[in-house]
Amino acid sequence: MSKETINWSGYEWLTQERFGEIHPKKRFNWYDSSAIEIRDGKLVLKTQYNPKTFTIDGEEFVSPIGIGLVSNTTRFKYGYFEIEAKLPTGKNLWPAFWMWGFDSWPPEIDVFEAYSSPIFKTYLSLNFPKIFNFWKIETNFYYNTPDNPKSTGSVKKFLGFKNPQKNFIKYACLWEENKITIFYDGRKIKLRWNIEDANSIIINDSNQHQVSSKGELEIIVNKRQNVRVTAKGDINTISQVLP
Repeated sequence: MSKETINWSGYEWLTQERFGEIHPKKRFNWYDSSAIEIRDGKLVLKTQYNPKTFTIDGEEFVSPIGIGLVSNTTRFKYGYFEIEAKLPTGKNLWPAFWMWGFDSWPPEIDVFEAYSSPIFKTYLSLNFPKIFNFWKIETNFYYNTPDNPKSTGSVKKFLGFKNPQKNFIKYACLWEENKITIFYDGRKIKLRWNIEDANSIIINDSNQHQVSSKGELEIIVNKRQNVRVTAKGDINTISQVLP
């Protein structure tokens, strides 16, 4: 079956992951091309009730929720990647802007992943003792080998007082040969350096980190009841949940 694509922001995008319309371990939602809209040049990713039947390993089941996700068909390496996004409003949402290897996982660079409350339609989260890190919006890196994946650990920093559901925030990644730096609205959030040659991301254990990857990555923008996006350059993106 051919994969559906769209053209947006000067690039071609799949309306699903490269491996298919559904993640075999995340069966509650599937990648629904009808949940994607380009409105006045902006990408709108939606979450909607749209049951679809799938069969995985001989088991037939229904995935109830269709989500908007786009993944770039271009292989990217070093560069500056930025998305200007307004986060969706709803419970249990997981919008994200991230990159992973074209040929294997890991590596993965999560520029941002946001998690809304299962009770309230907000990304506010108490975080003692760092009480000003109150938005549950995080960045993370995965590295090492597929048999032994490792994570640098998610990092949540002070994002500012602008509500990310009501304002467009710039989430950016500067990927250089020997380091990766994450910025939120121009503020440095995370920095990782590589310390040895490897075929994936290698990091050290110091307090000031940066990372580098040897491979080529795909960029993704999604919205999971959830969201993903992939792109190079400035991108205006709106993520919305249907009522």
